[in-house]
Amino acid sequence: MRNAIALRTATTSDNLGALLARRGTDLILAIEDGNALIRCHVSSATAAAMLAPLKGKAAGQFRPLPGNLVEIDAAVTLAAAIQMLEARAGAESRQHLN
Repeated sequence: MRNAIALRTATTSDNLGALLARRGTDLILAIEDGNALIRCHVSSATAAAMLAPLKGKAAGQFRPLPGNLVEIDAAVTLAAAIQMLEARAGAESRQHLN
């Protein structure tokens, strides 16, 4: 899948997987008023890296999916979103090296 940024997303969707598939991406980042909504499907290792900077302070949720994937749907500050995206990039680059 390709990476893409969606400036606005319909938060009324109950099926994040279908929303991601329609957009042809594995991550949606919505930014509004200095806050961010991160919605994605990632490997469990990448999810652990993305959630670590939050230290349990995300006003969002995650849930396990089949195939060692995790769905993240987190409302965070813009600064926390940047940390999560940096952690994601680092985790994925380490996975490609192995």
